Formats: sequence, structure tokens, C-alpha cells
Amino acid sequence: MDATTHCPRCDAPRSSLVRDGFYHRADDSKFIQRIRCKDCGQKFSNATFTDTYRQKRRRINETVRVCLSSNMCPRDIAELVGVNIKTIASRLIWLAARSRKNNQRRLQAYIDEYGPIKQVQFDDLLTFEHTNCKPLTVPVAIIDDVRIPLGFRVASIPAFGRLAKVSKERYGKRADDSVQARKSLFEELQKVLPEDVHFKTDGHRHYPVLIKQYFPKATHSIHNSDRGCVVGQGELKKTHFDPLFTINHSFANARAKINRLNRRTWCTTKLPKRLSDHIDIYIDVLCDRLERKRKYLQRREAMG
Repeated sequence: MDATTHCPRCDAPRSSLVRDGFYHRADDSKFIQRIRCKDCGQKFSNATFTDTYRQKRRRINETVRVCLSSNMCPRDIAELVGVNIKTIASRLIWLAARSRKNNQRRLQAYIDEYGPIKQVQFDDLLTFEHTNCKPLTVPVAIIDDVRIPLGFRVASIPAFGRLAKVSKERYGKRADDSVQARKSLFEELQKVLPEDVHFKTDGHRHYPVLIKQYFPKATHSIHNSDRGCVVGQGELKKTHFDPLFTINHSFANARAKINRLNRRTWCTTKLPKRLSDHIDIYIDVLCDRLERKRKYLQRREAMG
């Protein structure tokens, strides 16, 4: 009864709860402890208080989570695990809510273990919804040299360059929500970063204004962008030393792992909210991989 602390009907304390046998859950072939409340007679189980309560096909959760962060599209994942694509769409939303909690908990654990964050890299990732005529920007803050994201937002921006005129003719005037999205992100960063944090960014004209507004005591170094070293991977630079390598490498990795962010892909984002959910899941899986790598290196170092 480790997960059970009270009765869901009468809120009776743990002392009023007794074990009442087991039942076999066919969905994942587990035996679940059944519990009875001595005060009101309510029967429930250890599964009542879990986030998978009444969920069907629990077996696929971890597979779907990893596949969404391994450059697989929803239709391919549905064929792999043997479910309808609508199940993958709904499971994406559910997994994202769980990942957001994991990401917040993991970030707080990192600060508790290593102390205040001293250096942060900040930049915008460009993508689109449905068509190139509907661009999106994803402002992201990442811990320097660690690759752990601190936060992000997804916002619509007007088309620019040669597509600006085409976009306006086809879809009308498009809202620019990028400024508000960055402000919302910096309000979140104020809760986790010290006042004297150091920011590294490119030469975007809006970044110094934001940093001065939300972190007046912070320092800021600007590094002008260079051309990409690989066609289609504009984040990875030709220069021998890239001072923004952490965030550029993270963006390139996200494009390789999240199917809808690929430069050339069949899959596109239909709703910006689903892109936000997908990125939350990717960050959760990425941090798990980084944590496993860190533990592996610690074991190797301990073995000499």
C-alpha cells in the first residue's frame, strides 16, 4: 500500500485501510493490490492514484515516448505498436503532461546538486506549421556546456524573405507573437536563474533588451552567427570553435530526432500546441539519455 495514503471516498487515513486481495490486470499482466476502507467499505487499488488509472494499452507508453524522440512519425509508431494513429495522437498529449512534470523536477534536482546556474545560451529555432508560408519560432534557453534545456516557447511569426508576399496573399496577415513568447520565457527563467547569470546569444536585436529588462545585473556576450557546415543543418557552423556550440548542437539534434522539425519531411506541425508537446517529450527523453551517459562516465572513472 505504498502508493495509497487515504480513502478516495471518505478520505480516511492510512490506518483505516486494509489489504483485500489482488486482481490480475490483463492490460500489462500485473497483479495489483486491492484495498478496502474499514470506515466506508469503499474498495479500490494501488492503481487508483496513478496517472495511468483506467488507461488502456499501458504497454505502449514507453515505446511511444522513445519513438517520438527518435525521428519516427505518428503513423509509423502506430504501425509499430499495433494501435490506431488516433491513439498515438492522444498519447502524445498525455506523455507531454507527464514529461513537463519530469522536466521541472529534473531541473530542480540539477540546481540542488550543482548549485546556481552560471551561464546560459539563448537562441530561436525556426520551423513552420503546415507550410513554409506559416513560420514558427521556438525561443530556447539551455545551460551552457550541459545541454539541459531550461525552457522554451512556441510562437507564430510572419513569413519573411521571398515567401513574405506569397504568405500574405494566401493566408492574410500573420500575427507576430515572438516578442510576447520570449517575455513569457524570461519570466519563467527569473524563477530558476540567479541575477548575475551570464547569457550567450547571437546578434538578434531583441535579446539585449530582454536580458536588460529581466536580468539587469546579468552579463551578456554576443557572438555573430556564421554559415552552416552541412546543407540542411544551418545550426552546425564551419568555424573551428563555435562559442554557441551547445545550443546550435542541441538544435541540430532536435531536428534529427523530432520528425516534424526535419528540414525535409513528410510530417509537418498542424497545431503549434502539439509541437510544444512534442518538444516536451523530446527534452524528457534527452535528459534521460544524458543522465545515463553521465552515470556511465562516472562508473568508468571509478574503475580507473
